Amino acid sequence: MNARTRWQLAVPLIGLSLLMIVPAVGGTWVFWSEFGPTYRALSVVICLVLLAQLGLAVSIGVRPTRDVPWLRIGLIAVTFLVACCVAAVRRSV
Repeated sequence: MNARTRWQLAVPLIGLSLLMIVPAVGGTWVFWSEFGPTYRALSVVICLVLLAQLGLAVSIGVRPTRDVPWLRIGLIAVTFLVACCVAAVRRSV
């Protein structure tokens, strides 16, 4: 897989990751003083998971590979689901 193809695959995933992480970090920062320590901790966990997702998306474009990096794409989907599950738990707190 050449560099152009890798980046064509990575750019939409980076965009989707940024669409999730920017509001998560912004909301954590804005509402930090309004919630308790459990809510804060879960918010930080969400931000860290989404940062890992962004790192995985960037790694698709940066690291050379022979074929489509299905493992990293799958890990991006898993991190998305983990962030959603932690957000659901945080909402119930």
